[in-house]
Amino acid sequence: MLLLYGGREGRSKSNYAPAFCRAEDHSEKQLRKDDHTPPNSTTSESTSVRKSSTNPVYLATMRNTKLVLLALLGACALPPPVPPTAEFLVSAGDQTYWVRSDNSGLKIRGSPLILARTGGRYYEIFVGEIDRSFPRALLSGERVFRRELATGDSTVIYDDTAIVHLSEEYHRQHPRAQLLGPDDDPEDDIDITAVGETDILNVLGPYVALEHRLSIERANDHDQDDTTRAVIDLRNGRPAELDRMIRDSTVQEAAGEGGLVNRRWRHDGYDVISHYDSVHKANALSMRDRRGREWRLGLVASSFVQIFWLDQPRVDPQTRHALARAFNDATAYGERIQQVSRKKSNPKSPARARGRQT
Repeated sequence: MLLLYGGREGRSKSNYAPAFCRAEDHSEKQLRKDDHTPPNSTTSESTSVRKSSTNPVYLATMRNTKLVLLALLGACALPPPVPPTAEFLVSAGDQTYWVRSDNSGLKIRGSPLILARTGGRYYEIFVGEIDRSFPRALLSGERVFRRELATGDSTVIYDDTAIVHLSEEYHRQHPRAQLLGPDDDPEDDIDITAVGETDILNVLGPYVALEHRLSIERANDHDQDDTTRAVIDLRNGRPAELDRMIRDSTVQEAAGEGGLVNRRWRHDGYDVISHYDSVHKANALSMRDRRGREWRLGLVASSFVQIFWLDQPRVDPQTRHALARAFNDATAYGERIQQVSRKKSNPKSPARARGRQT
């Protein structure tokens, strides 16, 4: 979760001040001290100078000097510098943040949206339920879908095959058994109960890391618990090897430069940088311009951060509208944990359920 400095949305705050401001502040204090007892002068001489009216040029010079000093001191109270014009998305774990900045300040909006991009297209990654229960067999699991934001089409990229196989096996053994409907109740005596849960661990480029847990309870006490992890290529739904993922240029582009402690995403006119904050045990994100000035964005707990640029090249209106709609829909879920719901009138949209990312 992004912990914003000063709220979910706010203007940038910077400690930047011109170097001469700090130096002049110190010099002014010194000047005041020296003014009290000028070097190589006596008290009477100092008094006579103040009372003299025959040296207007000297007095005018003193007045001008004070005005200059006041102007310099006033510069220290100038407002912070304006951030560079920028627009990008920060994908971090189960949250995505829309960052905009211009001469009016810095604005950040967060949404519980698990976002991925590949081939120039944006996808929402979510978990949907699958129920293959019979009157004497309770079998439920979770699939992982990708939904293209521009079209709304959803595709299964990871199926809960363990639950599917258990359901097929049970039906072969009990051919007369009928699947339970949404309003049907199971019998009191249950032969088998199997529950599959799928967590989205992280998303990097076109790859999604998952963890699946399976718990089986049988009437004959032959229980079973399994946990498996996999990396899925969302482009084709196939498992991906780690070596292939590391060599993929799209992963390197999305992950930026550097290691897990310090990372940098270069862009036109500004960069986004990430430093690990050992105190908060999170990654601190900032925006830095070409003069080295920084604007803090906030803290993210996830180590898998991606930046998607929306300004250069400028995103097309259709994609922008699809992203805005996905942000609004995800925000309406009302939970930090990813929960997605689709209109019943859309036959392409699967029933959605609670999804978890750890």
